Amino acid sequence: MKLNHVLLAGVISTVAFSTVATAAPQIIFKGEVSGQTCTASINGETDTIVLLPTVSTELLANTGSTGGITPFRVTIKDCEPDSADLAINTNFLGRNVTTNGTLGNTADTANAAKNVSIQLMTSGNGGTAINLSAGVTAVPGLVLKKDETSTSYDFGARYYSEGGATAGEVTSLAEYTLSYF
Repeated sequence: MKLNHVLLAGVISTVAFSTVATAAPQIIFKGEVSGQTCTASINGETDTIVLLPTVSTELLANTGSTGGITPFRVTIKDCEPDSADLAINTNFLGRNVTTNGTLGNTADTANAAKNVSIQLMTSGNGGTAINLSAGVTAVPGLVLKKDETSTSYDFGARYYSEGGATAGEVTSLAEYTLSYF
């Protein structure tokens, strides 16, 4: 009888291991090969910090309320001149994205604000909210004009209340790339 328990335990652990092995996490690598490549920057830097203004908790008291719209400029330069206008998407990938498609607060301090996130916008003065919940999100805006080698476009960022924001620091992170297709 003891041998049957050992044998049964061995079969269970083998089945459990094979189930875990087939459910292993994946890494998907994506990229583009293009005849057009440009040097990109945000507010003149490759990696940058966009400083939003201080806003009151009263402004962000209700779920969905927003404030502090702040433009940030995506600039491309050193592009190959093209014989026609070329629309270029900016691809944003958010970290710690909320169920509302905004960038969750990742401030790692005792003074971190609660129930507030950062919402990216299609325009420096507002426009439409960019929902980041689907992963890499392609957003139009940049247009490299015929025979030009550089251009820029202003997107926006603002605070977004997830419901009764509390006072404190807010930090969020998004990655970006360009898509020439």
